[in-house]
Amino acid sequence: MNFSSDYSFPERVYLSGADCFFLMLEKNTKKHACGNNVIRICFSFDTKKEADFLIERMQCSPFIHWLNNIELVRSRFYSKPYWKYVDKGKTIPLYTLTSSFENELPKELLNRAIPLTSSQLIECDCVHYPSGKISVVLSWHHILMDGRGSGMLLRHLSGQLPYNENAELIFFPKKEKRSSLYAQIRNMYKVKHFIQRSSKGPIASPMREEKDQILFGLKTVCFDANETQLIDEFAVLNGARFGANNFLIAACAQTVNQLNLKRGIKGVVWVPIPYDGRKRGAKGPLITNFISFLFYRFEKDHFESISSTVRRINDQMTEQLNMEMPKKYNLLLDMMRHIPTGLYHLLATRSSKGAVSSFLFTSAGEGIWDMKKLMEHPFSDVAIIPPFTFPPGLTFSFLRINNSLKMNIVYAEHCFDQNELNFIVTKLRSILVENKL
Repeated sequence: MNFSSDYSFPERVYLSGADCFFLMLEKNTKKHACGNNVIRICFSFDTKKEADFLIERMQCSPFIHWLNNIELVRSRFYSKPYWKYVDKGKTIPLYTLTSSFENELPKELLNRAIPLTSSQLIECDCVHYPSGKISVVLSWHHILMDGRGSGMLLRHLSGQLPYNENAELIFFPKKEKRSSLYAQIRNMYKVKHFIQRSSKGPIASPMREEKDQILFGLKTVCFDANETQLIDEFAVLNGARFGANNFLIAACAQTVNQLNLKRGIKGVVWVPIPYDGRKRGAKGPLITNFISFLFYRFEKDHFESISSTVRRINDQMTEQLNMEMPKKYNLLLDMMRHIPTGLYHLLATRSSKGAVSSFLFTSAGEGIWDMKKLMEHPFSDVAIIPPFTFPPGLTFSFLRINNSLKMNIVYAEHCFDQNELNFIVTKLRSILVENKL
């Protein structure tokens, strides 16, 4: 299928600062020889006909065509990496797998990486289950787009966001405004000072020593509509005035802290939380990671109660937004694009001494996952699976679907035995649904 004569495609799209951050993390993946930097969306269908409808949409999408025909041009000193589009007629790779267990994705799929050296950075799997149900799993390297972008991609595949003559204004980033070198260097020292103060160690992490082969597992916990309503009510009760997200972060921090105490691990709990850099109501961009981070530090007295943990998050969030930390951190990431990846990795990791965070957290938000409104042939369920990142080897990911909350826990299997995994799930449910520590 040739799209080149029917659509206008940008031939060069520069990577954002956050894109280059994930590019740098590839060095970490190679160093530890484990994990992947892949985001997956899993759509569940009751019949093959419904699954085929989505696959056809992917194969006919001009934007997916663009994604399949780009290659990465890496940076040198004073140059920025970018995507170069050359129409080679590539289509999205399709794989067929069989799962022996209903509603479970095969480990071979979950642990499959998409290296940046791959000829294509996006792929699709059809997973067949014993009941006859099918999951369609769309996977891509995180460097291509973020969680908000994945929601836009879903709207595109549903037909709500067509690729037309104005598509470049929505699908691709706009031309950047440059800051002076003096402003960039001055900003760099400000951000460096803040992060050093925020992450002053030792950082308590449940990470354990590496083994020859590190595999990741996935544990999904679903909350029904009534439980989700309780979670929202407890969020307000505990002072999460910016929405339930801060309550979810607090629950994860409390759980990790209690697991560390059980193991005798000392130190502060420290975690970077993604922050969407798009303006409220903005439609794009779809391609690129348009995110920054907020950084949360928790010491012993911040875990006295759930409300005290939420209060600490609220205070740090307010402080960092008032000082425009997301904007300042983004400027730093933009500056780092001009540095070769190897040097970038050295500068970013030399002081972390292995424990880069206590855990990772991501939330896909709500409002874009109403299954009844998205597809002519609606899927019965959807899940977003975050990258398998080590260290720290533990990620919590939340998604709201039709007013019900779903939590995915991604974990390095050598870091947690079954009793500890059960402890994590039980403790999180106790905090979120019962408001009990």
